[in-house]
Amino acid sequence: MEPRAVPAGQGVAWLREGLDLFAAAPLTWLGITLLFSGMLVVFSVVPFAGMFASVAIPMFIGGLMLGCDAQRRGQPLEVRYLFSGFEAPRLQPLAIVGALYLAASVVVMLPVIAVVVGTSLAGTFAAVSAGSGGSGSAGLGLAAVVAVAIGLLILVAATVLLSMAIWFAPALVVFRGVAPVDAMKLSLRAALRNLGPFAVYVLAVMGIGLLVMLPLLGAILFAAARGSSGGDLSPMLAIAMGGTGLFALICIVLLMPPMWGAMYASYRDVFGD
Repeated sequence: MEPRAVPAGQGVAWLREGLDLFAAAPLTWLGITLLFSGMLVVFSVVPFAGMFASVAIPMFIGGLMLGCDAQRRGQPLEVRYLFSGFEAPRLQPLAIVGALYLAASVVVMLPVIAVVVGTSLAGTFAAVSAGSGGSGSAGLGLAAVVAVAIGLLILVAATVLLSMAIWFAPALVVFRGVAPVDAMKLSLRAALRNLGPFAVYVLAVMGIGLLVMLPLLGAILFAAARGSSGGDLSPMLAIAMGGTGLFALICIVLLMPPMWGAMYASYRDVFGD
């Protein structure tokens, strides 16, 4: 099974299909999103549960891919699809995908953390030995900044590659029965072959996010202008910031279902299902 390369404009088509799936069952999708988000919040506050959440995400995504497929075939979307990835025979391979993703994330983070901690310790020791204002300290400080910047670039690049490796993997497991490692390799190869449509898709999502945020960004600028002209800045800025945060949360909730639908659409487009 070889992934095919599709035109860059398909990135917009993926998002459009995701929006169509969302529009076909908005209340059910919102219920799924709120339930999913609530579980992630619980996992984030319970000690060590975050690791389980990382492993479980491909299982949730696999179930949602089944829900999208049911919608495409004219069947009703149900909340139970969120948990379909936890059923045999999909449970074990999807859990392995999640475990591999978690392990790879840890491996990526360790050298970056080592660089940041190492440069910080070196800077501290140099400052202690040089007293204050030494040129050696300044040079080491610049080196530390460069090292941290390089570490962050490596982290970003590795995160993008990991995201590519997991993008198609749940769908490949649930629809094609591909083994976990093979599914992640195939997903990475498919994503690298379709950098154009993925770039267009990301820009389209960012464009939607920017458009919906413009009114509240304008409110923040208005509050800042009022403060600079002698008005009381604090109340308006607090309202603007609070409103921006709430509005951003609402937008994220509304964007998640179309993005899941776009993931399904991209799988069908690239793998011909």
